[in-house]
Amino acid sequence: MNRKRVKHVTRDYPFINKEISWLSFNDRVLQEAGDLRNPIGERIKFLGIYSSNLDEFFRVRVAMVRRFCLMGKEGERRLKDSPEKAMEKIQELVVAQRENFNRIFNGLLEELESLNIQIVGQDDLSEYEKVYVRDYFHDEVRNKIFPIMLDARYRLPDLKDKSLYLAVKLFQSKKPQVRPKYSIIEIPTKVLPRFVVLPSTGLKRRITWIDDVVREGLPQIFEDLDKKFDSFQAWNIKVVQDSELEIDESDLDTSYINKVNESLQKRKEGRPVWFLYDEAMPERLLSFFTRKLRFNKYDTVTAGGRYHYLRDMMGLPKLLVLPCAEKHTPIVHKNFPPGKNIFSALRHKDSLLYFPYHSFATIIDLLRTASMDPNVESIKITLYRVADFSSIVNALINARKNRKEVVVVLELQARFDEKNNLYWANVLRANDVRVIFGVAGLKVHSKTFVIERWEKNKIVRYGGVGTGNLNENTAALYTDCFLLTADSRILEEVSSLFEFFENNYRHRQNKHIVVSPYNFRQRMCELIDKEIDFAKQGKRAYIHLKINNLSDEGMIQKLYEASQAGVKIKIIGRSRFSLSPEHKGWSENIKAISIVDKYLEHARFFIFRHGGERVTYISSADWLGRNIDRRVEVTCPVYQENLKKQLRDIFDIQWRDNQKARILDKDLKNKYREDDKEPHRSQNAVYDYLLKETGFHGKK
Repeated sequence: MNRKRVKHVTRDYPFINKEISWLSFNDRVLQEAGDLRNPIGERIKFLGIYSSNLDEFFRVRVAMVRRFCLMGKEGERRLKDSPEKAMEKIQELVVAQRENFNRIFNGLLEELESLNIQIVGQDDLSEYEKVYVRDYFHDEVRNKIFPIMLDARYRLPDLKDKSLYLAVKLFQSKKPQVRPKYSIIEIPTKVLPRFVVLPSTGLKRRITWIDDVVREGLPQIFEDLDKKFDSFQAWNIKVVQDSELEIDESDLDTSYINKVNESLQKRKEGRPVWFLYDEAMPERLLSFFTRKLRFNKYDTVTAGGRYHYLRDMMGLPKLLVLPCAEKHTPIVHKNFPPGKNIFSALRHKDSLLYFPYHSFATIIDLLRTASMDPNVESIKITLYRVADFSSIVNALINARKNRKEVVVVLELQARFDEKNNLYWANVLRANDVRVIFGVAGLKVHSKTFVIERWEKNKIVRYGGVGTGNLNENTAALYTDCFLLTADSRILEEVSSLFEFFENNYRHRQNKHIVVSPYNFRQRMCELIDKEIDFAKQGKRAYIHLKINNLSDEGMIQKLYEASQAGVKIKIIGRSRFSLSPEHKGWSENIKAISIVDKYLEHARFFIFRHGGERVTYISSADWLGRNIDRRVEVTCPVYQENLKKQLRDIFDIQWRDNQKARILDKDLKNKYREDDKEPHRSQNAVYDYLLKETGFHGKK
């Protein structure tokens, strides 16, 4: 059978590889770990965040590039680039960043020592501490250790993702002719703390890794073997697996919950894509692992330090009571003072909440009030990531107990939150709440809710549309905006979206909200075209985008077209950013920055000058192909002039940042933006602005 030749497709415009741009973002996170202006506790946390980010990057993005490599020419056609070259560049950058990580890590250890805090390894333990560690191992650790003996003749047991292992060599030091044995031990970090506080000796505080507690306990583990081994060596290893969740949409006889459960089980068997090992490991043992794991040239094998899975360092500042970045006291919005009826407040005017600066309690209070109000008929809401303890879910359950109609659209395929969402789906259903699992073939990523209330013999709607999850935990860490409104134009269309969730054939055209995958691209392109028209007429034209990710090729090309027409474009982007700013002939009129600070920048809003009208939207959607074409997203207009002004002011405040802003450029240099002006740290300045503009002086 003859195969059709696949024509190699390349881009004729500047485009930064998505994965390389993401690694550049994580390098900005690593910069924060090395930024001496940050308190030491904050820098340690950023090291942990960097490590956690990198693991997820391999599980998702590198695994995908690897699949493209295996597809040959088809993978190259889809990527419009060489996946092999992309993989090679990824591996090169990871190694370079690892060297920087180790430098920063060692510097932090020295700085901790200056504070009379020492993180010590097995070789640095005093005799007194060794006795304590052995006792701790015997009492707390030994019964949680189950070694697996290795044999070259047999298959290597599956190594679990998100687990840390020791590869152990057992030998007799006085009888070198006796063949050594090898074993794998899973370090029980899921049930025991990663760091163990040692007995206090004077002014110094000393802690050690549980890895070294296990090393010290190796003689106890293997004391019952027939051959008495008196010497042990151990090296940390870690595998990261492909996390792709494959749902069989063709099986109509299996419930969606069962399909997700089955897929989660298969994920546990995902193929390893990254092997990280202690660089001191002997070459022969390394070769054994890579051979048994069936690694090939498209897999990543990285030499690391003595300790891996350093995301656990995020908990170290709390353990050691180290200074971290000061978090702001949430602002009670002036439109919702204590004692004021929340429905009356919403009828009077729209309100824009900007988390974590504003209190998330306002959202919880609204849903709690609705759950008890005898005039409330129904509550409908979309949930994507749910808190471990969710006041939102509890309010919805309470509403159902109070005989309200409650409909929850819960996305079971929220990556890495599937298990948690399955749990809450079962809890909701057990309490007679109607749960809808999205739309076949589309993830529901929108952040919306609608409350229907009887007033003067008619239904009046109240609700909200936001950029981030209705999750009280992340609302304290991520910056997001949420529009609370009683505007019938918006909420009638949001309500119709819930009808679509219940009956997928009932899709309607909207005049106000913009819904992916149906008209987001069309609407954004229309607005960009309008700015192009104004620029060609010699009129002032600009676009301001606050966004997390920008990699959709069609939208990038449209922004290049606008730049070439003279439209002034400013972009504040967080992570993946494939557009090449200030690129001669393409994007001279596009400037971009990225802000990495104590809160994760997650808000998305878009401002178009539109001849002075200043068309403004907030959105759950990034400018990525998946958000535009394969997810249900809601992009909501902001109509009130004072709220438009707030978003424009916040954008301007962030654009002036000269402390935590990096310039995004085609060379991915991540250079801090610096100027001769007074220090301006935008996250502090945004808080001060919102406190002045919207603050209520008092506690709620």
